[in-house]
Amino acid sequence: MAEESSIILHLHSLKDSIKSAFKVFGDIDIQCQEEEIMQNHTKEVEENKQNQEPKYITLTDQKRVLNNFDNLICQLQLVTPFYSDQKYLTFDSNDKNKKQTQLKNQQMWDQIKQEQKERFAKYQDETIVDKIFQLDAKLKEDYEYSLQYMTGNQKKTIQIKQHDIQKLNPPNYLNDGIINFYLKFIEFELIDQSLRAKTYIFNTYFVVKLCAFEKLQMIGQNDHAKLIELFKLQYEQIKKWIKEDLTEKEYLLFPINLPEHWSLLIVHKKTKSFADSLIIYLDSFGIMDQKLITIIKMYLHKINCDVNSIEVNYNDSPIKGIPAYQLLVPRQVNYVDCGAFLLEYAESFLSNPNYLLSDVESQEGIYKLKLFPRSLICNKRLLMKQLLIDLLEFDKETAISQYQQKRQAILEQCKNEEDEYDQIDQAVFKEFINQKNQMNIEHKQLLLDFYMNPQQNYYEQ
Repeated sequence: MAEESSIILHLHSLKDSIKSAFKVFGDIDIQCQEEEIMQNHTKEVEENKQNQEPKYITLTDQKRVLNNFDNLICQLQLVTPFYSDQKYLTFDSNDKNKKQTQLKNQQMWDQIKQEQKERFAKYQDETIVDKIFQLDAKLKEDYEYSLQYMTGNQKKTIQIKQHDIQKLNPPNYLNDGIINFYLKFIEFELIDQSLRAKTYIFNTYFVVKLCAFEKLQMIGQNDHAKLIELFKLQYEQIKKWIKEDLTEKEYLLFPINLPEHWSLLIVHKKTKSFADSLIIYLDSFGIMDQKLITIIKMYLHKINCDVNSIEVNYNDSPIKGIPAYQLLVPRQVNYVDCGAFLLEYAESFLSNPNYLLSDVESQEGIYKLKLFPRSLICNKRLLMKQLLIDLLEFDKETAISQYQQKRQAILEQCKNEEDEYDQIDQAVFKEFINQKNQMNIEHKQLLLDFYMNPQQNYYEQ
């Protein structure tokens, strides 16, 4: 009876967290009969032992997911390979065997979590993982480091403590503290003064507040009136956050904190006006929400009008038509490194902005798979953790120099090793597009399929 009660309690505790992503528990009565659960338990376990090998997203799955893309965009789990199997995503809520289905979904969830752990272990260098954990011996419980910088005429401080550094231990997600610290560290310590004067990096809370993702999911892609209404409401909450004149900047970097996922949006302003700009979106899972892009464009339009004393008109704005490109960049192969990818996207971009920005208007220009080698991501947590320790142990210049030397050594070592980069090439993608376009598939669906199809992914070989 203790084991039976444990199962019921476990299901009860997972109800709220799982139903938001899968929408499968809404009509299920958690208070099910214990006898019925145990009666079917053995049979369900056997069924779930079959077909456990991960599957990539099929055309049918993509069609179903992308038909509801606006609602699912912030539920990353629904568009990753381990969530592509139809039996994982839907079930008949009127099924007479609801209680069996409930238990089956619990077993499915446990199975997926185990597969994700195995996937992480498969693609992570154990030597590097060991080194990351060995650094814990150098960390004191009262560890504290403060990064100070100026924004406008205000001095800002980002404080990192021991619990933040623990987020660098795999397989943890990187938290806002680590992301914000490192982005500002790049901006104020790693790039030169001339580039810094042209660059502004937002903190991770800005887009979350501006876009209000829970509300954004409820608005249709083409419902421009409601998007404007949402923007006006949210803008009032962040309008005083930025103390600098953004029209003086050439590069704006927006870290995007979707639920369970990090990505990066970059605005390149070519002239004084944001009307002469372009947007590039970098996501390690190949996801891009057009409504998010729309909100960012409204923000650019608003600040452009305020600075130039122009009447705001969201329906007839030249900024509304500025292009946004999603580039094919190095991709994550586990479920936890999106934060490390965001940080490396930012650092690599600011090391050489022209690489990502060049020729993006052409079909060939979206292929930026050699932005950095995968070994750099495997080492990213280690490099950052060692940097944070060194910042207290040595002077700042020494710590920065050691970090840059180690990072550069990895880049040099991988420079001529093709297998250190994603092996998808332009010819393969063109062939892939030509085959799929015969079925009149949308570009974003093609991109998603391309990212998730193991036949096109070197890491899955």
